[in-house]
Amino acid sequence: MDKISSIAVPANRTANKAGVAEWFGISITSVDRWVLRGCPFVQKGERGVSWVFDLLAVAEWKFGRQEGTVDPSGMTPKDRLDYFRSERERLKLEHETGSLIPAAEVERVVAEAMKALAQTLDTLPDALERDAGISGETVQIVQRVIDAARESMYADMVKLT
Repeated sequence: MDKISSIAVPANRTANKAGVAEWFGISITSVDRWVLRGCPFVQKGERGVSWVFDLLAVAEWKFGRQEGTVDPSGMTPKDRLDYFRSERERLKLEHETGSLIPAAEVERVVAEAMKALAQTLDTLPDALERDAGISGETVQIVQRVIDAARESMYADMVKLT
């Protein structure tokens, strides 16, 4: 039996035998067979003490996750369903713990940052003319340099996306 008790596991990712059975859509007897075949657990059950499993570790064991890669296409339909259910829960957990940020939120923050940068660049030539007393010709040169930098940044951003 593979024991993983040395790893700190978040409480919302743990389950007893009944929870593992429910999560994977199997019977408790099947969970017992999994344990005999090497299914990892956090705490071995005894009289008056429940078994404790890390659902992520169980899913990784069940689906043969190797170095962060899983190919669900080679799984049976039942295993594939179990895998995608566990992935959905993993993503939900990562979102809840803040280790996964939705793309829409990242896009919103980046858009706000780019808008603030663009506004600053738009007002820079006027501020230099007013506060630093530079000439109109110099302001035009600064404006051309800023425009070229903005176009270059835009091209770089397009390449990234």
